[in-house]
Amino acid sequence: MVRPPALPPEEKVRIVLSILAGEMTVAEAARRAKVSGQSIGTWKRRFLESGRAGLAGKSGPGTR
Repeated sequence: MVRPPALPPEEKVRIVLSILAGEMTVAEAARRAKVSGQSIGTWKRRFLESGRAGLAGKSGPGTR
C-alpha cells in the first residue's frame, strides 16, 4: 500500500484547530485528510504540547 504524501504543517494546524473548535470530529478529519484517527490524535497532542512548532517536524520525544 502506498503512503499518502505528508500534509504541510499549516494544514495540520488547520485540522487540529477545527477539531478543538468543535467544527468536526477526529473521525471526520481523518477521513477528509486521508490519515488515521491515531495520526490526528498525535497532531492534536503535539499541538497542545508545543503549538505550531510541534507540528512542523518529526523530531522530539514523542516520535519514533
